[in-house]
Amino acid sequence: MTTTSHRLIQTGLLGLFTLSLAACGGTDSSETSTSEASARHTPLSGAEAATAEPSRQPFGNSQPATFLPATNAAPSAETIATQQDGARLNREELAQIAKTGVLPKPFEGRSLSGAAEKAGVEGAVAKSAASRVPTYRFFNTRTSAHFFTTSETERANVVATLPFMSFEGPAFHASSTAVPGLSPVHRFYNTRTGVHFYTISEAERAHVAATLPQFSYEGVAYHASTLPGTGYTPLYRFFYASKGFHFYTNSAAEKDNIIATLPQYSFEGVGYYVLGDDWQTPAVPHTGITAAQCYRAGSNTLATCTPTLAQLSMGNTSVDLSPQQDGHRRNINPMSYSPVVGQAAQNCVRDNVTGLVWERAASTMTYTNLGNGAPTDASGYATAINSARLCGFTDWRLPTIEELQGIAHYGVLTAPRIDTATFLNTSTTRGYWSSDIRPGLAGHSINFNYEGLYQQVESLGVPLAVRLVRGAPWTWSTGDRHLITSVAYAGDASNNAVLDRKTGLTWRRCQEGKAWSGSTCTGTGTATTYPHEAALVRAKGQSGWRLPNAKELGSLIDRNRRNPALDPNFFSDSELLWSSSPSVGNAGSAWLVSFGDSGVNVEGRSNDYAIRLVHGSQ
Repeated sequence: MTTTSHRLIQTGLLGLFTLSLAACGGTDSSETSTSEASARHTPLSGAEAATAEPSRQPFGNSQPATFLPATNAAPSAETIATQQDGARLNREELAQIAKTGVLPKPFEGRSLSGAAEKAGVEGAVAKSAASRVPTYRFFNTRTSAHFFTTSETERANVVATLPFMSFEGPAFHASSTAVPGLSPVHRFYNTRTGVHFYTISEAERAHVAATLPQFSYEGVAYHASTLPGTGYTPLYRFFYASKGFHFYTNSAAEKDNIIATLPQYSFEGVGYYVLGDDWQTPAVPHTGITAAQCYRAGSNTLATCTPTLAQLSMGNTSVDLSPQQDGHRRNINPMSYSPVVGQAAQNCVRDNVTGLVWERAASTMTYTNLGNGAPTDASGYATAINSARLCGFTDWRLPTIEELQGIAHYGVLTAPRIDTATFLNTSTTRGYWSSDIRPGLAGHSINFNYEGLYQQVESLGVPLAVRLVRGAPWTWSTGDRHLITSVAYAGDASNNAVLDRKTGLTWRRCQEGKAWSGSTCTGTGTATTYPHEAALVRAKGQSGWRLPNAKELGSLIDRNRRNPALDPNFFSDSELLWSSSPSVGNAGSAWLVSFGDSGVNVEGRSNDYAIRLVHGSQ
């Protein structure tokens, strides 16, 4: 294939490729059984491919016919060694991130989707509201290599115009957009072999760009994770040295089969982590505080959050105090729900922010939380609901306390403080059991009360209300939840912020009144404390930062810890911290979080408490 023909294809299909992006690597363990994977997911060499029936194989790294290599010559020993050294850099970088939690600064290179937009090309990925998208795989019957794309438009184009490209369906899932906690996966095009190479490693990207001139950098393909965790699946990486290309699979069975039977494929470990079926977009639902529930300067009266021109001329407006109070941000991750597709609307609903599916009509009975399977226990109730296959599902469970708080409506004045049109039979007197056990207090668990929006601790033998949820609970091991990053803040050294992969929120490591030295929070004595109005004013003065709302601040609690309920490897100690959320039933009070006892409570606004800022972009 000539350079000219490659350029012509780029002219015709670049927008399609750049929006979705073809790549080498990957297979979807959810698409085939283990036995099928073993029998059919084996990369074929050239001789075998000539007579092989197109099959569901792990996608490799080829383009359609117009992207066939200009030469079939094997790569030089120097090129092979350089690529192998890149694999070492990838492994070392992932290991360093896992050890330190420090995320490298992403390369700010050309974005493929950006190039496509400039070219006037509109594709499914660029316009998609959803972040998690399938990558489609094709098998090139002429070369035995594979090609994949996340673009619906490109997929249809290849199916319609390239008959030798056998469509094999979805390979795995990635994010089509930048999502907090995910990193860009970089794409290179090898102009000598016609294949693509992908890496999430910033060190390997720089290494390839500097040492392999035949690898043309094409931008960011999609986004994936450098760390494991709930919702992430490892994408294993192999190198076929004599052909100079890489091969990826997220099937553990296929990985083992290749290692056992295909020695020409050198196993290079985990390339990165793609998005599993249980992946949820990291986000915290808004509190429900409305456009009429913001504080104005010098007042405890709640008023309009968006001032009129007349109010602006008068001063004393909500934006004078802070333009990022809870009510100002009501349209960011607003609470919304929809019926589960294919199921009766009265049975269960999906939280459109978190992706969790909830039992819509909670039981009117009360249950203990002993876990003994008795019909009068929450465990027995969950067993009965799963046996009945409510909405067709058998994985209903008790929610976490944070999930229960996520559907609470802080803008409602009367109990139950929840969307009563969506969540039926909500108790106004009983708390709802969570799956969270109180650390240091055996035989007790936390429950959430929708009358006062309080979290309380009760003995497991006390009968309380139950509402079940389904969707993988977010779990993590030490170091998997947080990533250390740097965000501009006057007086702070680098690595002054923490990205919470669970929520997508980026927090300042130090409380106000202290500065990050590069290794610790420095300052005289304890952090500065403020009355609530002064806390809002302080937040307004810190460019790019804001005071978190009650749900956001509550999401930071590490319920495996106490005094404080925060990981000391990432945060300075804290006790009581103000949120931006008003107590709408008593505007003289506002919501705060106690990181000593993991409580979310209200206190009078005249009291002095510390604050920890969150980055305002989320």
